[in-house]
Amino acid sequence: MAACLGAHPALHLRIRGAQSLVLSNLSSRQPCGSIPVVRIGARERRRGGVAVCSLGGFSSFTDETPVRDTGVKEIVDSQIADASQEFAEMDLEEAAEKYNLQEQLFTEVDYCQINTFTDRAFSGNPAAVIFLPYERDDRWLQTIAREFNQTTAFLVKRYNTRNKVKNQKRKGLVQVDESGKGLKSSKTFDPLPVENEFDLRWFSPTAELDLCGHATLASAHLLFSANIVEGDTALFHTKAGVLTANKVSGYEEFEEAPEGAAPSDPPATRKPSSKGVIELDFPLVAATECNEASILSEALGGVDVKWIGKSNLGDYLVELQSSEDVEKLNPKFERMMDFPGRGGVIVTAPAAASSEYDFISRFFCPKMGINEDPATGSAHCTLGPYWASKLGKTELNAYQASSRGGKFLVRVDEEAGRCYLQGGSILVMLGICLNTKQI
Repeated sequence: MAACLGAHPALHLRIRGAQSLVLSNLSSRQPCGSIPVVRIGARERRRGGVAVCSLGGFSSFTDETPVRDTGVKEIVDSQIADASQEFAEMDLEEAAEKYNLQEQLFTEVDYCQINTFTDRAFSGNPAAVIFLPYERDDRWLQTIAREFNQTTAFLVKRYNTRNKVKNQKRKGLVQVDESGKGLKSSKTFDPLPVENEFDLRWFSPTAELDLCGHATLASAHLLFSANIVEGDTALFHTKAGVLTANKVSGYEEFEEAPEGAAPSDPPATRKPSSKGVIELDFPLVAATECNEASILSEALGGVDVKWIGKSNLGDYLVELQSSEDVEKLNPKFERMMDFPGRGGVIVTAPAAASSEYDFISRFFCPKMGINEDPATGSAHCTLGPYWASKLGKTELNAYQASSRGGKFLVRVDEEAGRCYLQGGSILVMLGICLNTKQI
């Protein structure tokens, strides 16, 4: 959080404006031994800058009776000072986790909608991306994806090297004030080192996904365009393993803050890049020939099929006779609901001789709540090796012929078992998601 508030110009784990945290007494009847007990309530203060904490008061309790003895009070005051100093030196996310304050602190989180595998707005495949300050349960994630009614990516920052800097001298977001009895805002601080690693999960409106290319691309675009990561690479820890995203082109540094602006001031004059090209490093997903024409025939409207295979993700790969057949295909989605597994169907054909592309495709997956996906990264992890073998090429230009369209550059490394997908992304929408627990 420390790094986010000061350095991330447009999108950050948000404490809306800045909030005041009031440390208040608990009921003296609560059995707590002799340990000071604190309840922290968050109230919003709509001004820019970092979070501010104030010490409203502590009490130390015996099992039943409030402490009144002066000598004990001095001990309690000392404990308060120690606790205040410890809290002041902590990263805000660390403090929230340690004291179980995530829901009170992070009442609002940013989301954005990004169009992927495209070079223009309102085309390609849209994905919602939510940058979470801490992990949420599966039910919450699925409910949010259902509310967006589209594929949604949930990012959580990893702090796997936090212990390496735990004893390093640095200022926190808050520090003890001059009186020694309260906490005040720290205008400047040394943030934790930036680690470009994130946990990433994908949800369709109906289920969690094992692999999702376009939502990964959208997540990477958010991180690069908002300057949340340093350098040109982001790593995602996912159900499909560790995935890598690399900048290719289109990302520029942010404008400098106005002269005299404090690091904690809202970066209103800084704007993220609206578009850019990223390369995703994904596992190659090969398809093996299968004889299931009878299953597919009716669902595809009796179209002339040239080849049928099945990938280890459970998707059918179907080559048709021509690109025109792919474009005109009118599948019966209700029949696909009976397919095994997730029931995805990739249809493809070589592109027309006059086309700039090597092949075209479409992807259908009604069982996952997506009748037709506009631009599908995971499908191209299967299409890439298939067409690389057929055309004798390791680099291919591909077009997904949905109504919104999708453009891909696919590089295949059979020996390494990797498929590299390049695509453009455009940020089209920003907003606030209420981090409610009433789900």
